[in-house]
Amino acid sequence: MTTSKKTILFLCTGNAARSQMSEALARIDYGDLIEPVSAGSRPAGFVHPLAIRAIEELGFTMDQTYSKSAEEFRKQAFDLVVTVCDSAAADCPTWPGAKHLVHWSIEDPSFEPGGEEKRWAAFRATRDELRKRIDALMEVLRRTHPHRADADLLERGAKLVADALRPHGFKFGGARVEKSGSRGIATGAFERRGRALDLQVRSGVCVAAYRAGERRLLHPEYMEGLGVAEKMRFPGLSRDPLNAFRRLRTDLVGFAGPFLTGKGLKAFQTLADRAANRDSGPARSA
Repeated sequence: MTTSKKTILFLCTGNAARSQMSEALARIDYGDLIEPVSAGSRPAGFVHPLAIRAIEELGFTMDQTYSKSAEEFRKQAFDLVVTVCDSAAADCPTWPGAKHLVHWSIEDPSFEPGGEEKRWAAFRATRDELRKRIDALMEVLRRTHPHRADADLLERGAKLVADALRPHGFKFGGARVEKSGSRGIATGAFERRGRALDLQVRSGVCVAAYRAGERRLLHPEYMEGLGVAEKMRFPGLSRDPLNAFRRLRTDLVGFAGPFLTGKGLKAFQTLADRAANRDSGPARSA
């Protein structure tokens, strides 16, 4: 594990579902900041297929995961150990070498009664609950948020989303500062053959937009057009301005495939035209 990242161990009883999803979500959303692992106080020896499916639904894989024993990590120091179930908290009330110990009481979705569909719904709900808790955990985890110039923030943010765009051939052209009145706006774009993801940062606030030819849609507008606005992570509220880019990355992986692959350009153009017509129409009263 690298010393530049915070180390976190997620513990549950079997290391089959809750702690596995926690490890995956922490790596997906904050992999540049933390090095997460997971284990079980009484490992089941397998990873639940619905836990894998819940992560894959977000657009990410769990190819290398396996059920691990907490004993493998007994002699290892961690910045934080998180028990995600009551049984694991009872099995491991203390942890030698842990700077901090946190307990979350999360029900095991594997035992949800009522058949496969209800169990799948329970896994999705558990995944989303774990994600919210990890977000909150990262907000209180002691770390500095240095003030950065907008252009520097954009450059750093572009590095965070690059791996979601690189497989589709999009390349970042660098950040520049454009004048808008008395203030500057840092701008940049990932581009590929007439398509682009435009990024702007002004006073630490990030704005993302999709562009194809002359047509353009803000990220929230495109997500709304795709019917996934309720699932989007960007921008989110956070003290760390780079979190806007981290959450944009998960949206790009999970939902922006139709634009990034070019297979959904006709639908994108239709959405952009509707938005343009709406914006140029007569003013509406409240």
